[in-house]
Amino acid sequence: MEFIVREMSSKPDTIYVRYDCACGCKPGVEHQKGSDEVEHEGCCCGNVHFVGRGARQELDRYIAGRVAEDMELGGYNIAEEQLATPWGYSVTVAYATPAKPRAH
Repeated sequence: MEFIVREMSSKPDTIYVRYDCACGCKPGVEHQKGSDEVEHEGCCCGNVHFVGRGARQELDRYIAGRVAEDMELGGYNIAEEQLATPWGYSVTVAYATPAKPRAH
């Protein structure tokens, strides 16, 4: 998954982190400079991404809570990476992609 980080001109000190999903959706979340908040967005196909400090822990909790609902997805492949911000530091993005994505 390739993430795009954009500064938001309408909201100072805020970035928008998104990706272009293969299903055609463009899920994204806002992240404010210095924030301890973790934001997330899911896609119709089952992909989900979390942005912020503690993103991986929040993703793990989210997936654990959805096991019964998402059985048809065949489990998730999980990854985590650091994205550069315009503020000179990195922000964590943790994401999960289902083994069997839903149709769009």
